[in-house]
Amino acid sequence: MDKKMRKFLNVWISSSLAIISIFFSCLTASGQDVPSNLEWKKLYDGIEHVNFKIQEPLLNVNVLRIDATNPNLVFHTTPRSKNWVANENETDRRTLPDSVVEENMIVAVNANFYQPFNAQTRVSRGPADNKGLVVSNGVLVSPTLDGFASFIQNKDGSVEIRTVREGDSLDNIQTAVSGHNTVLKNGKCPLINLVESQPYLKVRHPRTLVGISKDKKYVYLVTIDGRQPEFSVGASILESAEILRQLGTYDAVNLDGGGSTTMVYRDESGKPVVLNRPVGLGPANTLRHNANALGVKLSEKK
Repeated sequence: MDKKMRKFLNVWISSSLAIISIFFSCLTASGQDVPSNLEWKKLYDGIEHVNFKIQEPLLNVNVLRIDATNPNLVFHTTPRSKNWVANENETDRRTLPDSVVEENMIVAVNANFYQPFNAQTRVSRGPADNKGLVVSNGVLVSPTLDGFASFIQNKDGSVEIRTVREGDSLDNIQTAVSGHNTVLKNGKCPLINLVESQPYLKVRHPRTLVGISKDKKYVYLVTIDGRQPEFSVGASILESAEILRQLGTYDAVNLDGGGSTTMVYRDESGKPVVLNRPVGLGPANTLRHNANALGVKLSEKK
């Protein structure tokens, strides 16, 4: 075998191994350790919760599984602020427990990325510019943004994850929030081929994600804690995709994470209870003021 052929084969083999490695990083990363015997706890009719650990990497995961076909449950997000201005003053920043109580939700997670974001806005109420589409009670709160996919509940109650383009009709949308990176599409991770050119896909952070089962019966709201080496280190986008896939999601999108990652439910007394361990202000169990929330309300229809 001449030198040119040997060099070609070496390059081809190396490239092939790299592609295979990337492929399996999405299929088997950390999520292979999701327990097979999850013990779901009923919070409300049509809403179940589970908390579990993954040992490698060390992750603390909370999941809300919501029956989207239950007519007594409707998805909800933060409405327009009183002095609404698109791309400027769209919603009022609040902690998630405050949002849950003030919006009369029974469970919720944080939703859209937002601006401004600084030391002051993390700890105070004030105007927020939500990134990506937000629709609350059929009213546009924030316009769509290129590259951002949306979780949508339509006015007929059906749910979907799709990208809404500028100029698309919003007439059938009841509720919508958006995030960056579609982490699952038709049961597969669409980001595999980007992992080497986009290093941020490998970085571990706290994550908030929303996913839908293949039959669109269930919506999964998921938080993965991070930035706490002794408790939970955070997940990469690819690791998050695998966890979601094993939980039963078919389509999923990555919402605002990091210190924003928070999950809350209302207990029997109506008190908001934080289910995960957020790092909103740096230390564990501290809350950030976020732009909006994605949650569930009891239907007012009789």
